[in-house]
Amino acid sequence: MGEFSFIEWIRKRQKRRKDVMLGIGDDCAVINVASDKLTLITTDMLVDGTHFDLKKCTVRDAGRKAIACNISDIAAMGCQPTIAVISICFPQHTTEKFARELYKGIWDVADKYNIEIVGGDIISGSSPFCISVTMLGRDDGLKPIRRSGAKAGDKILVTGALGGSILGKHLSFEPRLKEALALNKNFTIHAMIDISDGLTADLNHILEESGVGAILYEDHIPVSHAAVELSRKTGHTPLYHALSDGEDYELLMTLSKAQAKRVLSSGLLADVKVSCIGEIVKGRGIQMKSSSGNIRRIKPRGYEHLKS
Repeated sequence: MGEFSFIEWIRKRQKRRKDVMLGIGDDCAVINVASDKLTLITTDMLVDGTHFDLKKCTVRDAGRKAIACNISDIAAMGCQPTIAVISICFPQHTTEKFARELYKGIWDVADKYNIEIVGGDIISGSSPFCISVTMLGRDDGLKPIRRSGAKAGDKILVTGALGGSILGKHLSFEPRLKEALALNKNFTIHAMIDISDGLTADLNHILEESGVGAILYEDHIPVSHAAVELSRKTGHTPLYHALSDGEDYELLMTLSKAQAKRVLSSGLLADVKVSCIGEIVKGRGIQMKSSSGNIRRIKPRGYEHLKS
């Protein structure tokens, strides 16, 4: 079973209420709670051994990541996270010290972004430790940025540097909330997503939702130092890791050529590197343009939670 094909099967069979403005298929659902207000909803479940390894990190790290992932989802829509509910399954015989350390990690991030934890559920069982966060956000008069708005002729921008997140960034990343709000308030962004599955995998989500294709510029991809370090261990190139490693939680967006130029020259995102890595084209799929001008088709690669 493939994760994305299973989600698409659910999506095609799901009935849509009139007050659901946006359902399955984006970083958040969007609910019309009043004539002029939208509520955003997102959820993520993290499991020990899959999203973190408590043999290699602290439970405080796990708590931090669990809340930060959800903030990143709402940031990807260019909106403001507000409150969260958290459900936890502790392994049997978990100590209270362990549980308190988890919440210290959650509060490290929640307090920084003024998010209140308003409830949830706590159980214990024989399964691995897992934590599920459901977060609500508000539009604050801003139009949520969807994945489905990319247009041929758009430039593709990305924040930060990519690849090698498994060496530490997947636990310590800062959600690009400040940057996302600045982008939505000051520029016209056609489509946006956060990079959780991998650059090409998440770009492909935008392409499929928008019905377009893309050309990436090989020598413009911002490869992280961690990707270079990881490549020495894996035998893959640093570029491979930048294109396919997940959990960078950077913003990937498309916008017109004029708007892209404004973003790159405005200084509003001065605290983070922003790179133009390609363009949206007619057609389908992803192509890669080398520095010599050669163009080849590439397959989207990234993390899938469910595999065939």
